Amino acid sequence: MSKKIIVKEAALGKFLQSFFIAKAKGKEDEFVNKLSKVSPEVGAMWNDLSKTIDNNVARQYKFLKSKGYSTASLDAYVKKYNIDVS
Repeated sequence: MSKKIIVKEAALGKFLQSFFIAKAKGKEDEFVNKLSKVSPEVGAMWNDLSKTIDNNVARQYKFLKSKGYSTASLDAYVKKYNIDVS
């Protein structure tokens, strides 16, 4: 593997880490807004990732509910991020 690819993978890893730290703190909007100022396309990509994560959590929540399983592990996350699970 070339050095360029390794460096790019490391940079992407740091971006992902920064995004998930911001998301855990409820500040993903600030993270996306900062990136959007530098590059609207990159900001849109990270915003899409955030929405995709929320949509997947909502799907998992609905699936668990429909099967009668406990949603306790997702309840706090859904409430914290105000995810629509209806």
